[in-house]
Amino acid sequence: MTREEALAIINGERTEKAPRRPPVQREHNLQTACIRWARYQFPKLTIFAIPNGAWCGYKQGRKLVAEGMLKGVPDIFVALARKGYHGLFIEMKAGKKGVVRDEQSEMLIKLQSEGYQCAVCRTFEQFQQIIIDYIR
Repeated sequence: MTREEALAIINGERTEKAPRRPPVQREHNLQTACIRWARYQFPKLTIFAIPNGAWCGYKQGRKLVAEGMLKGVPDIFVALARKGYHGLFIEMKAGKKGVVRDEQSEMLIKLQSEGYQCAVCRTFEQFQQIIIDYIR
């Protein structure tokens, strides 16, 4: 170790890049827990994910767009007509940092105007309340 490296360590400076950690999939984990809960609590409920934001290669992305994938479509759909709505769309965001993009906001407004209830969900407890309020 050189004198400069030792001084850098003492002064709290980085001498080499820290290993990159894989990103935490908070939204994925939240959505997985929510879907599991809903299917356990309401086994006859038709609830499914719309994997519009899945990362894929260029060729696969083009195929998905050609098949009808559309920016801004919410993450989850509950196929159950209730309280004058045709169904329920839920956009999942992990915590306060999850930002609803412009395309997502516009899509939520459009879906509401077409007779669907729409919600943005940031916590497990919020998801539970949204589902319970919609079903009952």
